[in-house]
Amino acid sequence: MLKIEHVTLSFGPKKVFDNLSLSFEEGKIIGLVAPNGTGKSTLINIILHNLTPQTGFVEYNGLRYRNEHDIVKLHKQICAFPDQSDLFPFMTGRDHLKLYADLWNKSEKSVDKIIDELQMNNYVDHKVETYSLGMKQRLCFAMVVAADTPVMLLDEVMNGLDPQNVALISQVLVDLKKQHKWIIMASHLLHNLQTYADRILFLKDGGVIKDLDNNQQDQQYLRIKKNKQLLELLNKMKYEEFPSGILLVPVSEDNKKGLEGLLPELLQRHIQYSIGRISVEDLFNEIYG
Repeated sequence: MLKIEHVTLSFGPKKVFDNLSLSFEEGKIIGLVAPNGTGKSTLINIILHNLTPQTGFVEYNGLRYRNEHDIVKLHKQICAFPDQSDLFPFMTGRDHLKLYADLWNKSEKSVDKIIDELQMNNYVDHKVETYSLGMKQRLCFAMVVAADTPVMLLDEVMNGLDPQNVALISQVLVDLKKQHKWIIMASHLLHNLQTYADRILFLKDGGVIKDLDNNQQDQQYLRIKKNKQLLELLNKMKYEEFPSGILLVPVSEDNKKGLEGLLPELLQRHIQYSIGRISVEDLFNEIYG
């Protein structure tokens, strides 16, 4: 189990996380969604121990960042997506993959498979200084795959990639999930993220404002603008309210009886509404405006 317990982190007067607690299961892809500067990368850096919170801790299978020995043991289990500036221009892509395999004590035999899987054969033996931004981005992802750690932290892995490579990496992510990896990734490609993520966490105001179970996204919702008259009609029905003033009422057994009475009232009072699935893009717009 990977978990974050009661984490609070501030930079001066700005509180990024306030008593945040989360747990993550193996074999799941967890998406982190928020506007820039809202804590996606910060959360990844806390898990990696690049940032130390003022309170709380990160724990993986009973291990915490208590001392140097524990830090080394944890970093054998966790690999983060490297920045392109961390690449060595005088080394080839293959050299980088072998380096990561060696650092995490993995067999170099897997490197050839990764190169084939990510379709890097035509440039992987060239020096990185000759690579385009997209090639470097694919190499950085391949390095994480070569490390083959149980926990993989990916910060905007799709940046700078064309649609073909986005689809390619998405398929590899699904394959890694089948290998029971913990994958935590920040991404601004919301439609793409929704195709494979199991959970999507929306970060705001020092915590998680919505924890979306993406495996239940066949759920239908009544979407309607909030007003006093409407709240009286909703009575004891379950619904979610967003900062934009939109209410989402699940079309579910719990709300079935209420909806049967509500819909005729909405029509009679000329209150506009819609019914359908809600995409991650829709939720992002409702939460962050």
